[in-house]
Amino acid sequence: MKKLIIIGGYGNGTVVQSTVEDINRLSPAWELIGFLNDRETAPINDCPVLGKIDRETVENFLADPDVYFFYSLISVKYNYAYLSKLTDLGIPRERFATLIHPTAVVSKFARLGYGVCIQPFVSVGPNTQIGDHVQIFTHAVITHGAVLDNFSYVANNACVGADVHLKEGAYLGTNATTLEFVTLGKWSVTGIGAVVLKDVEDYAKVVGNPARVIGYTK
Repeated sequence: MKKLIIIGGYGNGTVVQSTVEDINRLSPAWELIGFLNDRETAPINDCPVLGKIDRETVENFLADPDVYFFYSLISVKYNYAYLSKLTDLGIPRERFATLIHPTAVVSKFARLGYGVCIQPFVSVGPNTQIGDHVQIFTHAVITHGAVLDNFSYVANNACVGADVHLKEGAYLGTNATTLEFVTLGKWSVTGIGAVVLKDVEDYAKVVGNPARVIGYTK
C-alpha cells in the first residue's frame, strides 16, 4: 500500500479521507498516515495530525518514496491568494495522489493530472482533460471534450457541458449547469444553481438563470 498524507483538515480534507476509506474497502490501496494542518493538533476523524503545513515537515516525509500527498485546500475561500502555500512546500508534481471513488465512472479516454479527487457517482466523459489539483464532487457530470485546468473545482450535482473550458481555479457551484462550448474564466465563481449560457470573465462572480455578473473575486 502507498502511504498518503492529506494537507488540510475538516471539510474538503475529510471528504477526501472518506473517499480513501471507500477505495480501501473495495481494494486496499492507501495507508492514510495523517493530516498536515496549521490549526488542529487533535486527531481528525481518528486520524492523527502529523504537523503543520510547512516545508520542513513535508521534507521529512518526502524522504520516504512511498509517501504521497493530497492538497485539499482548494475552495472559494482558499483561492489564488493561497497558491504560494502549496508552491512553498516544494512537493514534486508526481508525489500528489489522484483518487477516484469506486462508484465514479471515468472514461478510459479521459486524461487526469496529479492531485485530482473524483468523488462518489461522478461521471467523466471521453476526451476530457483534467489538470492538477482539481476536485470534482458527488454526482457531478463532466461531459465529453471538457477541459478543466489546474485548481478548478466542480461542486455537487454540477454539470459541465460538452467542450466547456474551466480555466485555472474556476469554481462551478452546486447544481450549476453550463451550455456547451462556453469558457469559465480564471478564478471565476459560478454560484449555486446558475445556468451559464455564455463565457464568464476571469475573476467574475456570476449567479442566476441565465447567469449574470454580480462582482469580481479580484
